Amino acid sequence: MGDDEAAALLARLHAAQNDFYGGGGDVALREVLSPDVSWHVPGDNAIAGHYEGIESVLAYFAGRRDLAGRTFRMRPRDLLAGRGEWVASLTDGEAVLGGRRVSWSTVGLYRLSGGRVAECRLLPLDPAAFDAVWAGPAADRADVRGAPEDGRAATPTGSGTTSPASTTGPGHLPTAAASAVSAFRVRPRHCDAQGVVYAGRYHEFFEDAFLDWLDEHAGGYAALRDEGVDMVIVSSACDHRRPARLGDPLTVETRPERAGRTSLTMAFTVRGPAGPVAEGRITYVAVGRAGAATGLPEALAGVAGAADRGR
Repeated sequence: MGDDEAAALLARLHAAQNDFYGGGGDVALREVLSPDVSWHVPGDNAIAGHYEGIESVLAYFAGRRDLAGRTFRMRPRDLLAGRGEWVASLTDGEAVLGGRRVSWSTVGLYRLSGGRVAECRLLPLDPAAFDAVWAGPAADRADVRGAPEDGRAATPTGSGTTSPASTTGPGHLPTAAASAVSAFRVRPRHCDAQGVVYAGRYHEFFEDAFLDWLDEHAGGYAALRDEGVDMVIVSSACDHRRPARLGDPLTVETRPERAGRTSLTMAFTVRGPAGPVAEGRITYVAVGRAGAATGLPEALAGVAGAADRGR
C-alpha cells in the first residue's frame, strides 16, 4: 500500500473512531477494520490487554468511550509509512476523566492488509502517565480489560463497557467533583445557512447541560419543582473561541462557580474536535411559588456550596 493510500486509510479510521467515541455508530469502523483485526494495549490500566477479532476490538472501543463519558477525542499528528505493511501514527488524545480534562500521546503501529487495518499496537510515549489517565474506577477494571499480556486471544468481560455503577446515562460523566459532562452532536437546527452553530444556540446548550448537572448532583429539575422552587436566570454571558459546525461532536462541562443564599452561578465550557469552542456563565436565583426569591434547596446548596468552598 502506498503512502497516500495508507494516510487515507488511517484518516478514515481516526474519523470513524472519533465519531464512535462521541456516541456515533460502528458502521464506518467495520468498513476499515479487518474481521480478524487485533488490538494490543500495554500497561497496568483499565483498558490494557489483547483484543482479537472485530467484535472484541469494538467492545474495547466501547469500553474506552464509556469510561470517558463520550468525551474522548483523538488528534492525529504525524504519520510515518515505510515500504512494508506497517505504518506509525503519532496521535494525541484528550478526554474528561474523573472530572478533569486530561491529555496524552501515543504512537500507534498499524499493520494494513487488503485495504483495511489488520492490527494495531499502541505505544504510549509516557507509559506511567497513560496508566494514570486510564486507571478507571477499581470496579471497572475487570469489565473493560482484556486478557493479560500472555499472547492469548481475549475479549472484555460481559458487554465490554463499564459496570452500571460507574455510569449515569448517555452523555454523563460520573465524577467525584461537582461537575458533569454532557455530549451531543451539532444538528441542522443548531446552525445558520453556512452550517455554523448560531451564537444564540449556546445558551440553549448551557440550559440543557444545567439540567444534566441537576440530574447528576441535585436529584433533577422535577425534584426542585416538587419543593416549590424554580431556578430563574438573572444574568448570562458567553465568550466564543472558535466556530462549531454541522456534525461536530461537542461536550459541555458544567460546574458550579459560586453559591449564595438564593443564587447559584454555573460555569460552562463547550469543547469540539479542535478544542474549546465557547465558555459561558449563568447566574440563577431560586424563586418560590409566590414568585419571590427564596433560599436554595438543601440538596442544591450542599453540592454547590461544597464546590464553592473548594476553590
